[in-house]
Amino acid sequence: MRLPLFATLLALLAGPLFHASPAAATTLRLCTGSPGKTYIRVGEKLAELAERATKGALAIEVVPSGGSLDNLNRTLAGECDAFIAQGDAIAFFDARVQPGARQKFEVLGELYKELGLLLCHRSSGIDDLDEAGDAVIAAGDTGTGSLATMLNLQLLAPALYGRIRIYPANGFEGALAVIEGKAACAFDVIAPQSDLVQTLNDNERTGSQLYFAEIDNTDLEDFEIDGKQIYRIVTFDDERYRNLATLGDPETLAIGAVLGVSKDFLAANPQARSALAMLLLMGAKEIEAVAYGDSRPFRE
Repeated sequence: MRLPLFATLLALLAGPLFHASPAAATTLRLCTGSPGKTYIRVGEKLAELAERATKGALAIEVVPSGGSLDNLNRTLAGECDAFIAQGDAIAFFDARVQPGARQKFEVLGELYKELGLLLCHRSSGIDDLDEAGDAVIAAGDTGTGSLATMLNLQLLAPALYGRIRIYPANGFEGALAVIEGKAACAFDVIAPQSDLVQTLNDNERTGSQLYFAEIDNTDLEDFEIDGKQIYRIVTFDDERYRNLATLGDPETLAIGAVLGVSKDFLAANPQARSALAMLLLMGAKEIEAVAYGDSRPFRE
């Protein structure tokens, strides 16, 4: 009887990567994100894949956190061995928070694409972030990748976004700020298959007052790090969230969520690099299913 390809590869690769007994298992502490968001669920999927691939020799411990910037801080402080973060948040952290930080960890690869979703109040008159002017945008609290993205957009296009006033709230708190009139829109970098967005869609109060606006500045696609494009403008199929949907599918930013690992951890556990690379390659469809659901809800 033929084993499925994934199971066959795991059986072949698990042996040479790890010959450890349970007592010698390697534990990787993975900083993820806050409850209700996808980083934790993706972290749990990576932990499940690691258990299957290495028969428990590499154990991934999922550590909740405040988001991308918090993950970087905690990894550099030695509280985590690895992290999930937005590619642009890493660039912002290295340039504006801790210069030279990127020398202390290695980005192994991309897990999936996140979307920068802009939800505005129906009375705001804002259909595109370009129209925000000096409006207040709830764009993430300290430690979040959403805040890093908004600050980065202001640096890249000050003429368009430089006057935006940022309200330090994220997730449900950011949406509530819009409902309560403290902000015109809420901005969140998040996986399309999100408990947060689904709840906002299904809740009568938020579903009737919020709608998706666009971020369609193609000049942002010129932003690169080490020759890699950070932002892509994609078309989001917002029909899965019918109460928040607009008349046409909005264009918005797609940003890679990546897996980074401390170089100190890799030096002490060289076999972990191969195991993690295998998880990224062979577990890609399972990881994307967590982030996207049944199908990818955006197109380039």
